Amino acid sequence: MAAFAATSMSATDYVLDLSAPTYPEEINFIQKGNGQIWSDTYNEDEYILNYTPFIFYHLMSGMSYGGTYWDGFTVVKCGDNSKQTDFVTNQWGNMAGGGIDPNIQSAVVANPNVPYMLAYVPDFMGPGLAGVEFDDDNTYMAKGVYVNMSAYAYYSCLEGDAMSEGLKEEGASFKLQAIGKLGNESKTVEIELAGFSNGKFHALTDWTWFDMTELGEVEKIYFSLTSTDASQWGMNTPAYFAMDKFTVSDKSEPTGVNDVNDKAVASVKYVNVAGQVSDTAFDGVNVKVTTYTDGSTKSVKVMK
Repeated sequence: MAAFAATSMSATDYVLDLSAPTYPEEINFIQKGNGQIWSDTYNEDEYILNYTPFIFYHLMSGMSYGGTYWDGFTVVKCGDNSKQTDFVTNQWGNMAGGGIDPNIQSAVVANPNVPYMLAYVPDFMGPGLAGVEFDDDNTYMAKGVYVNMSAYAYYSCLEGDAMSEGLKEEGASFKLQAIGKLGNESKTVEIELAGFSNGKFHALTDWTWFDMTELGEVEKIYFSLTSTDASQWGMNTPAYFAMDKFTVSDKSEPTGVNDVNDKAVASVKYVNVAGQVSDTAFDGVNVKVTTYTDGSTKSVKVMK
């Protein structure tokens, strides 16, 4: 153990902070339907959102069709998670009810006045619309991101709509995939945003950590959506998801400092929606509770 500790690794995390844009230098918001959105969401001359070291793709199709279409990522402030009669106009809400409040460190709490990223990734436009790369040409280690159901997609999955049947049969599923790219190599991880199993509908209605560490070292990460509710023309489920606190780390360097025991894990437990506790994850939504040897704990919501 002493030999292992002497070569312990130290890395710096980089967490997306939507209050500190690099380009544009200031994100201006305008009212649009039930939310406030980045004023250049429909601007065909704006192709990126830069929050150093992250570059998020925006409107990669190059067309807004007269201000009626956008794709990729945009920045939104919206606390409305209710069912709408016009979801095209009111497409901006997520089910948590806002972005993650940066002033509350002890828990992940949504605040309607805090911005978050909303992505629209229609499969009929082809791959690569919602991507993240880095502004310093370095590679990074993928860690994860908090994700949440778009309200538009949630109610479509729950009830169906004019275009969608909804997720109402056993095994039905709506998933988010993250594809990490390094040269010609790629790896994929996924998380279920909504589904129907054991006779019940379930969905991520709170901010939930999407662990992407299996992607390893990346130079780019692309996001895509899949749904069992699909036709010959593609996915029927509205192709939206919300995300916040996107996180990567730089490649670790040896420190020679014996810090491996500072936050050693004592136990990991999983709690399901019925309050049952297990050493292994239940199917569906779990709260993963990690207890460390120093007595501290960390709780994150995960989906199996």
